[in-house]
Amino acid sequence: MEALHKGVGPGQDLPPPLLVTRAVVLRRRGQVELALNDFEAALPSVRAMQDAHLLTRTLLHQADALRRAGRAEEAVGSLREALERLLQDRDQARYKPDIEELAELTHSALLEPEVAPFMEAVLERLTAVAGGTSFDDERLTHVQVQTLGRVQITRDGQPVPLTLHGSALLLVYLSQNPGRTRQEIQLDLYPDKEPVTGSNYIRSVIRELREGLGREVVVHSGPHNQPRYSLGPGLSLTLDVEELRRALDEGDAARILALYRGPFMPSVTDSEWADGLREELQTAVTLALRGQMRAARERGDLRRALLLANQLLRVDPYDPEVLEERVEIARRVASPQEVARYVVELQRMGS
Repeated sequence: MEALHKGVGPGQDLPPPLLVTRAVVLRRRGQVELALNDFEAALPSVRAMQDAHLLTRTLLHQADALRRAGRAEEAVGSLREALERLLQDRDQARYKPDIEELAELTHSALLEPEVAPFMEAVLERLTAVAGGTSFDDERLTHVQVQTLGRVQITRDGQPVPLTLHGSALLLVYLSQNPGRTRQEIQLDLYPDKEPVTGSNYIRSVIRELREGLGREVVVHSGPHNQPRYSLGPGLSLTLDVEELRRALDEGDAARILALYRGPFMPSVTDSEWADGLREELQTAVTLALRGQMRAARERGDLRRALLLANQLLRVDPYDPEVLEERVEIARRVASPQEVARYVVELQRMGS
């Protein structure tokens, strides 16, 4: 940005593409009002340029800034136009990075009756939405841990292949339970393992984490024969589990859906602690979405209630109450074809 600014003389307006770029950077930094000023200033010129790709991207990122500013109706308007244009573009794959970055906007759109059909059509043509990655910051080691629906660990934006399934699990565990001995870790995570085998496995996991993410990722203190392990102070850890809990506390349905892409570490089947956390998170997500669905239904917003029911059934496809409620709601607002599909799914569950 600094290099580009040097090419603009005093008193000159920024070229529209540069103005849009600055707006996107400001939005990423959380300076939403400043970003909106740039988007609004750039949009007339961007339209006049007749650059379909730039206009669609501008509208997408403006819609997210409007959503963050609490201007929901305007956000829906910008997003609808963006999605309509995107679906007309022959090269839709080039928008994939934008859709991935704007995961919260995407899931918010899936709950808006006016734009949900367009968003679903876009997602059918693109791969599943993924969250953005963090920017490096000073001397911290940035580690991002995804455990919901899939397991992936990145260090400073680069994927780190770890072979032991207990490695990601230990990062989550130590973030919530620092200062534990190997014996305490084993008893919490793997109480059914024989003590020597369990202790050796924990040692192997710690070694793999240090080799893959750096020695600073797991540190120990206390006596040599019984050290207590914690995450290192130079570690900046982003856990999707913690982000999901914040979204649940705030009641942010779009963010909940963006983060909850499946059960917690589904491949881990030998840890009671993982089983408990998996059940806790799924129950919390289900209750949050069910509460929002019923609130929408009570205030007469049946289309939103139907969209929430569909999202709920992605979390728990076998919830009989939601399957029944979906049919009831659909009979009032959905097409006969949709109602028939929902009835078949309900009957299949009954059989």
